[in-house]
Amino acid sequence: MLPYLHILIRVEDDGSLHALGAFTSKEKQLAYQKDSGLKDSQVRLDFYNGPFDEDISVIYAGHRRWNMDLFQLGGYFKSEGEAWTWVTQEGYVSVLRIDTTYEEEKALQQDALERYAKLQRRWRLATYEELVSREGADKARANIKLRFYEDALESFKPKTRRDLRALYAFAILILCLPLAIFYFLSRGPEYGENVDSVGWLPSYTSDISYYRSKQVQVFEFKVSSTDFKRWAESRGMSVRRLVNKEIISRYKAYIPTPSSQSSAPATPGGVLTVEQFESWQDDISAKVEQGLIAESPLKDIAIYDNQTKKAYYEYLINF
Repeated sequence: MLPYLHILIRVEDDGSLHALGAFTSKEKQLAYQKDSGLKDSQVRLDFYNGPFDEDISVIYAGHRRWNMDLFQLGGYFKSEGEAWTWVTQEGYVSVLRIDTTYEEEKALQQDALERYAKLQRRWRLATYEELVSREGADKARANIKLRFYEDALESFKPKTRRDLRALYAFAILILCLPLAIFYFLSRGPEYGENVDSVGWLPSYTSDISYYRSKQVQVFEFKVSSTDFKRWAESRGMSVRRLVNKEIISRYKAYIPTPSSQSSAPATPGGVLTVEQFESWQDDISAKVEQGLIAESPLKDIAIYDNQTKKAYYEYLINF
């Protein structure tokens, strides 16, 4: 059994993250990076915890769009279907073959693009150039490569008149894409660090850091234990003394990378030490041993740390 897989990630200048491959050893990951010509500053090393069977051949990486042209990793998955449940259609899923080489990936990508070019006219599909213009090069290539790997692009084939009508309807939807993008951006996540006050927290709180979206509500703030209890109870939460050590996610686990190092840092040679990994874990989560804990029927949780005099709140909606 394999305890974990090494994941090689390309880091764009704008902060976007794109998973390139999954490897059973650090040596194979470094060989891929060397052949690709990527510098240490252009990559990031991550881990996908197992255990995995020795004969595992592929996993899938989900990429979420969090701004118009920027992508963040949404996680790693053992099946394509599981990946799509965590990634909206605004994002994309890429196939990561285990212990692949850079040359093998280039060949697979080339085969996929060549077959798509042959089928594009026959099936009245959008041209590759149109896909790149509409979705970006990384998403367009990943989608074609995924479908080529899974079913040789057969899932792109319109089989009935209804399918053709669906394609025409899809083309109309594409024309409305600018409005959809505007709507999406207007309802995007909000985040901030070390803010004095916000409208959705009482005036007796301070030093507020947060990430809030339709799916995730994570924030922390300075407050006294008495006021923490008052605030939690006003939200219908039941407060009790903390008995066991609790670990809770911090806003840094979600805030976009350009504003905060929310992913494991790249290091010379692409090798992450145990100390660096533990430091990163400490940065994106809080461990509280003494204090208060508050919970509600909504499954949200708030923890007060007696030592730091800070409250930490986490609510994952529909997760």
